[in-house]
Amino acid sequence: MTVDPTSVAVHGHGPLARAFLSRIEKSPLMIDVVDHASPGDLCVREEQAPAGSFLGVAAADRPGELFLHDDRAVGYLVDLIQHFVVTGARSVVVRRPVQIEWSAAGSARKLRKRLRHFHPDHYDWIGSASIDDDVFDGDALLVADGDTASARLRITGAIDPLDGRYHWAGTVFGDDARRWKDERVVGVTVSVGGRAPVDARLAEVTPSGAVRVVGVGQPPYPLDSLVV
Repeated sequence: MTVDPTSVAVHGHGPLARAFLSRIEKSPLMIDVVDHASPGDLCVREEQAPAGSFLGVAAADRPGELFLHDDRAVGYLVDLIQHFVVTGARSVVVRRPVQIEWSAAGSARKLRKRLRHFHPDHYDWIGSASIDDDVFDGDALLVADGDTASARLRITGAIDPLDGRYHWAGTVFGDDARRWKDERVVGVTVSVGGRAPVDARLAEVTPSGAVRVVGVGQPPYPLDSLVV
């Protein structure tokens, strides 16, 4: 099967755009840099992000667009785009709860720290064929601080090219998970079909009232011929 390169449009000719181009062109992944974005292309703009954006690089109402106004964000955006390519997504957008949290609690010190380490679970990876083929949707057993709950779980994941590990994320549906989140529970274990439990983290509550769950390494569902 032939895989088409991912097109990334870079708008800008200043020092930050040049630094970004120098880094992204060294990537071993199939990435084409273009001058003008077509529908479905990612676009990196060498300009200040809209007010209230996440880390100054992304805004929840601007899917597929990234902003470069800080030299510390160059490596972060390169990492983001490489993850985008590996997942096979068609677009990416920062998750609105993540942006809202950052707008409320962000600081210059936190910005320096956040831009050093890209976290895929801060974003929604939209329309990935590889993800859609590997979605688990079924019953799971969750344990938090000795409290056990059964819930419906819908999760998916992908290998991160940066650390070589499997990152998975999704949604837990059920009153118990929401109660745990309200009680500020973070760490849980998740098991499916009698398999060994794996560690996970409860993230934010979704607009529908479910709870987002994320994990790194072996997911609770089986993976065929894949080392995680």
